[in-house]
Amino acid sequence: MLEGVIWQVVEYLNAEGALGETVAEATITFEEGRVGGNAGCNNFSASYTLVGQQLTIAQIGSTMMMCEDAIVAQEQGILAALGKAAAYAPQEEGVALLDASGAVVLTLVPQTQASLTGVVWLATMVNNGQQAVVSLVEGAEITATFDEEGALFGSAGCNDYRTRYTLDGDAIAFAPIISTRKFCRAPEGVMEQEANYLAALETVATWSIRGDVLELRDADGALAVSFRAAGR
Repeated sequence: MLEGVIWQVVEYLNAEGALGETVAEATITFEEGRVGGNAGCNNFSASYTLVGQQLTIAQIGSTMMMCEDAIVAQEQGILAALGKAAAYAPQEEGVALLDASGAVVLTLVPQTQASLTGVVWLATMVNNGQQAVVSLVEGAEITATFDEEGALFGSAGCNDYRTRYTLDGDAIAFAPIISTRKFCRAPEGVMEQEANYLAALETVATWSIRGDVLELRDADGALAVSFRAAGR
């Protein structure tokens, strides 16, 4: 039951010792002796052993992307909870990971998967080009729509943009991006954010969807842009 499913973290044991809800989407998979996923910003992986419902997870390694404080706290809580996991127990809608005393440290539900095309994607985090991923300026909206004919278009926050894309498995390549040339004074910072977003798109080499979250990453695996499917 635990293996072969993309699990979405619903609650994790936080620094206060209570189960708290996630502030950014986090996913976990168990398959062929490897546990891995994304704890909100960074990818992680480790080996595990499963005997019946008894679970042992080895030391966890993760990437080192900088994120906002709330997401960092979530990641630390999720990875610490995985390190404490000693068993799992089925629940009505998913599973719970338990520590050695039987207390719940993570609750997980199966993740439903969005499609790349036919969806309006709303950006949630953008790489600012300074080795940090930041959330959007308050009051700004960045959108992306991938159509089935290979066109990508949307709003970069102020200006509309358009390009074409090609896919090869999890690899994605964009043609040069064109955009309109308006200047927006509000919200504050929207033009800098727009420039960062368009520059981040130019670095993209791979794509992945986890549930209703689309991640575009560069060739080194660093997050360029994260989106959430509108209406989900």
